[in-house]
Amino acid sequence: MSLVAPLVLVLGLSACAPLEGLDLRRPNPQPEPVAVLPQPDPVEETVVEPATEGMLGRTVASLGDPAKPGFWIETPLASAPGKGRVKYEKSGRTIKVDLIPIPGEPTAGSRLSLSAMQLLDAPLTGLPEVVVYAD
Repeated sequence: MSLVAPLVLVLGLSACAPLEGLDLRRPNPQPEPVAVLPQPDPVEETVVEPATEGMLGRTVASLGDPAKPGFWIETPLASAPGKGRVKYEKSGRTIKVDLIPIPGEPTAGSRLSLSAMQLLDAPLTGLPEVVVYAD
C-alpha cells in the first residue's frame, strides 16, 4: 500500500503537465475591433422640411400598385405631372415624390407607392391622411 500512494501522486501530477504554460490569470484575448463604416440612410436623402407654400391639400392615401417602383403619388390634387412632396404628420416624415394626376374630385383618395409608404412609416394596410405639396 505504501507504493500505491506515491504512484497515484506521480500519475496525477503528470496529467497536469500540459497546463504548465497556461496562464489562467490573463483574460481571454478579445478579437480585434472591426471598423464599421456608416451607411447612408435612404430616409436622409429623401426627407425634406416642407413649407406651406406649394401645398395642394390633404388626401387619404391607400397603397398603390406595389409592382410599380419608385416614389410617387397618384392624386386628383395634382393638375399636371411633376415633382412634389408628401408629409405624413403622424410620423413627422416628409419625402420627395413624383406627382401623377388622376381624374376625380380633390376630396377623392390618392394612391401612394409602396416605397413611399414605407419611408413615410405609414401603415401599408391602413388609409393614412397625407399632405401633398408641389415643388
